[in-house]
Amino acid sequence: MRPVIGITCRRVPGAGVDEYRLAVPYITAVEKAGGIPLLLPALTVRERLPAAVCHGFLFSGGGDPDPRFYGEEGLFPLDSVDRHRDAWEIFLVEQALRYAVPVFGICRGLQIINVALGGSLYQDLPAQLRVSHRQDAPAEKVSHRVWVEEGTLLARILKRKRIWTNSLHHQAVKKPAPGLIIAARSGDGVVEALEAKKGPFLLAVQWHPERLHSPGARRLFRAFITCAAERAGLFPFSP
Repeated sequence: MRPVIGITCRRVPGAGVDEYRLAVPYITAVEKAGGIPLLLPALTVRERLPAAVCHGFLFSGGGDPDPRFYGEEGLFPLDSVDRHRDAWEIFLVEQALRYAVPVFGICRGLQIINVALGGSLYQDLPAQLRVSHRQDAPAEKVSHRVWVEEGTLLARILKRKRIWTNSLHHQAVKKPAPGLIIAARSGDGVVEALEAKKGPFLLAVQWHPERLHSPGARRLFRAFITCAAERAGLFPFSP
């Protein structure tokens, strides 16, 4: 058996009916790493079911978290704020910690994990730090370097001190949450990865490894899926 990986997705307004959507590369990356993707729409009912069904949670990219969840008012134009999704994903982070479910966050995923655990965000990097992290190149191309902190889980997975990544965001971590440490930064000092100080696997990156075809991107997904499989006692499995 393969581990089941619950992946959060975004709600998109439609003509007469809304839809939940997820970019295919997330699904492909999880499958290639040995997992079974399971999309998790934002439910109104809060119960243990996701943690009982899923062996790991992948928090995907999307719109900006509502600043009120980290004690601020909206200071700048925000992208696709969805408080229902925010509340759902904060609940999932809490469930993951309570039941030791491995967690991997990507872009918005990093941000909502940080917010869920008590951290805060820069609402707009160009306005607040005078830097831009939205590349003009396609998402499959890299645009800047990231420096990985020695001794971190991320360093052990990537086995590199510096890597090239894509960059598709305008918000970023301002204050890391208690219990999380900075695992990587870009050259301008912006936080590019967070991970748990201790406990179950919890790693989040600001870039989009699911859109890259590099060894480092594959290692990230493989490490996450492997941890989910080991937690569920599903080894051996063959991706």
